[in-house]
Amino acid sequence: MNRKEYYSIGEVASICNISIRTLRYYDEIKLVVPEVRKSGSKYRYYSKEQMVNVFIVRKLRYLGIGLKEIKEIISKNEVEMLKKSIEERLTEIRKEIEDLEQRCQEGEDFLERLKGGSEILQIYDEADAYAENGAENIKIEEVPEITMYYCRKSMKSYHNEEVSLERWVEINEVVSKLGLRACGSVIVTYHTELFDQFLSKTCDVEFGIQVEEQNSSKTREFGGFEAATAYHVGPYRDIVKTYVKVLQWINQNDYKVSGPVSEEFIISPVDVANENEHVTKIMVPVVKGK
Repeated sequence: MNRKEYYSIGEVASICNISIRTLRYYDEIKLVVPEVRKSGSKYRYYSKEQMVNVFIVRKLRYLGIGLKEIKEIISKNEVEMLKKSIEERLTEIRKEIEDLEQRCQEGEDFLERLKGGSEILQIYDEADAYAENGAENIKIEEVPEITMYYCRKSMKSYHNEEVSLERWVEINEVVSKLGLRACGSVIVTYHTELFDQFLSKTCDVEFGIQVEEQNSSKTREFGGFEAATAYHVGPYRDIVKTYVKVLQWINQNDYKVSGPVSEEFIISPVDVANENEHVTKIMVPVVKGK
């Protein structure tokens, strides 16, 4: 054997920056089999061509191409097949990048929502006045216009506590299946008389969630109106108390209710289990009284 034409397993490992253990595995699965194997000592020696194959395997594994496909590429030893495999893998990588970017954006949206809710909780904790009468919590503001996916249902004997885990899961799954990207909170709108949602009556209820895309058959615009708003912090079953305070404030400040009320779940039951940290924004459309 001409020593200059062959490389020991240690030399190949060092030159190709690959572990000896991996080289032995490639030998075992017959991906790259040493050309020379000394009887008795079990020493393995690789030819220059085999070392090139090891380097090719390393590059293709780095791209995430499977060993079975790599074995076929090396066996065929054709540029066209190599080119096709890399093109297909790059298409997969681009899709993975797209998916990761979407996950990152959804994570950032979620984090921003939690940060906003956390600030409200901090204010609530620092201001005992909120717990006393909620007056500082109520204000008039312009609700910004957003696009949201929505599902509207007439629900018999409805009670507000029925806004449950199942509905959150359902609306998020539907949005995902439709290829839409959720980018905000769940918003529930009651197209019914004020307080009917607390009286076990038949209610026209709309469940929505802010999305990026505009699709006339699946989405609608929400917002763009003036509303009396307030944050309800704590168990959702107690939100009627905050509604009463908002309605009192509206009457005392010479406003009139002008549309269906909505609730934005900033920190919802599917975000944290501790119901004392749930934050719900009440939005009551109003006009100045005459």
